[in-house]
Amino acid sequence: MIGKLIIIGIIVVTLVILIPNSSKLFQNNSVLQTVKEKIDNVTSNKYAINASKSTINAISMDVKLINTNSSTGSSVKTNSSSFTNIPTTVYQLPSKYINQQNYTGQVFEKTGNTCEISVPAMAQSVNEQAELTHIIQLGQCSLNIGDPVQVTTLTAKPDAPTVNPSSGLQITPYSKNGGNSLPTLPDYYNMIQLSTVNHGNSTMLNFDDSSDQTKSVTVTMRNSDTVLFSGTFYSSKFTAEVKDIPNTPHIIEMTIDNVVYGTLHASAYAPSNAQNYTITGVLSK
Repeated sequence: MIGKLIIIGIIVVTLVILIPNSSKLFQNNSVLQTVKEKIDNVTSNKYAINASKSTINAISMDVKLINTNSSTGSSVKTNSSSFTNIPTTVYQLPSKYINQQNYTGQVFEKTGNTCEISVPAMAQSVNEQAELTHIIQLGQCSLNIGDPVQVTTLTAKPDAPTVNPSSGLQITPYSKNGGNSLPTLPDYYNMIQLSTVNHGNSTMLNFDDSSDQTKSVTVTMRNSDTVLFSGTFYSSKFTAEVKDIPNTPHIIEMTIDNVVYGTLHASAYAPSNAQNYTITGVLSK
């Protein structure tokens, strides 16, 4: 009888230990399922970054395009220090809860309503291979080829309310007349122009500083494998033809020594199969 009581006691103690912890076991299964759902969601994300259209692929953050016909835009502003409604996305968080960084990009290709935007300063390594430029693919795009845009990365701070997504990209076209709240391009965009025209296996480079204040321009053209061309020009205006260019994505980078603006950087990204294709450059300090 005593033996049976001891066995019953052991069973009771075991149940007392297991039952309170059983919820944790089920929670772990729930967490695993949640992780799986997030992975499935990310891998099916339509906003994919295609950095070379052939070899480098990565998943972008959520993307919002500010309305070009409105001063307020289509996404929620984040310049308030407080909120009355509970935010659900990073775009609705007050600015004090957000880390943000601005970059200059440019639409270099458009198919239907889908734009591809080159953002050289956001280039990173993907699968141990360096991007030529960071490319954002944006659906429902009202922009045109050649339009410069401001790309803003938004990331919720650790002390921010929980939101989903907690990071994203906000794409804003630059103002063409300064008559609205859209960002404006630096003054040197009105002075310095970089463009390239692809002619199959050759590329024509065109540089023009209308202020005639450029002392030198160092040019480098490269693809993912090698440097295709490099040289320095001591002029405020020049045209140069580079021959024997392989049909691969490549980027043209310029370092400009200017009397007025100091050192400027310019770049123009060219996708493959860009026959008779004119690309204007992105400038930055």
